[in-house]
Amino acid sequence: MTSLEKSSLPSKYKALGYQHGVLPRLLWPLLVYEVPISTVERLERKMTYLRRWLGIPRSFCSIGLYSTGSKLQLPVASVVEEYKATKTHKAMMLRDSQDARVPQADIEVGTGRKWSASRALREAEDHLQHADIVGSVAKGRLGLGCSTRVSLVKANPKERCGMVQREVRKAEEEGDVSRL
Repeated sequence: MTSLEKSSLPSKYKALGYQHGVLPRLLWPLLVYEVPISTVERLERKMTYLRRWLGIPRSFCSIGLYSTGSKLQLPVASVVEEYKATKTHKAMMLRDSQDARVPQADIEVGTGRKWSASRALREAEDHLQHADIVGSVAKGRLGLGCSTRVSLVKANPKERCGMVQREVRKAEEEGDVSRL
């Protein structure tokens, strides 16, 4: 972050450098090591460069900065949201491994006491199973059968993992909106 700050790039390119350079390099150690969620939240609060680069005042809440469901959507991802999605992905990989010994080892993904990856994975899958039961819901002026979605049962492992990660991100977004 400091090397991006010292560079002579315009501010919007510094923000893109954070999104596509710093964040992926930060997520790998967070995925591999057992870092508690409180440490990740503290790390996100210290990202003051991003606010300066985007010209956002200090009084603007971080929920508005990282929101994907609001009218103003910035192309910036939250470290906490990405952390939760990657830890859930790790829990899913360990549980659904093709090697029979890995699921039998019953490895718990360490995330601290505030949040559990296995519980988030269970809740996301429960929500997706409920959505399978309900089926496609018509929104607006769409007719019956116009919107289709992939069923969790019929999805291949890669699609299933993507669906669960989207559901975890959606749950985090809903939690942020309720706090807002």
